[in-house]
Amino acid sequence: MSIDGWRPAAETVTGRWSALERDWQSVIVGGMIVALVSALELQIPW
Repeated sequence: MSIDGWRPAAETVTGRWSALERDWQSVIVGGMIVALVSALELQIPW
């Protein structure tokens, strides 16, 4: 089997890993915002 046969699988794995990293970064940023709002007792007008 040539290395070209592995290329699509490797791209799929790296693509999914990148998406997971973006998801975790979003969760961390959201958690930091919630913690900051709670710590400063900011009022959010809904």
